[in-house]
Amino acid sequence: MVKEFLLGLSQAIRVNKQQTEEFRVISGLPQGSVLCSLLFVAYVNVILGIIGSNMRQFADDCIIYRKIMVNSDIDMLQRDLNSLGEWAVENGMKVNPVKTKE
Repeated sequence: MVKEFLLGLSQAIRVNKQQTEEFRVISGLPQGSVLCSLLFVAYVNVILGIIGSNMRQFADDCIIYRKIMVNSDIDMLQRDLNSLGEWAVENGMKVNPVKTKE
């Protein structure tokens, strides 16, 4: 069922009243469906296994955090950020630095 949902997707671009012809989508998921949110969560849940810090997720956003009590906590958080960055590159995900906060 999931395979059929993802195969054969197409899209077109519309600006004002002008629209392109439809073209086949070779990656990604259509926005707005419940199934897409569930697939995304399943895809990124592996992050929990590669970091030691706390993580909260909502839809396509996540935050990792750690209580900083000693200097080694800073190092551990940095290692987790590095691991998350490596995972993102390996899995074709992009981190939006504009939305990243200290």
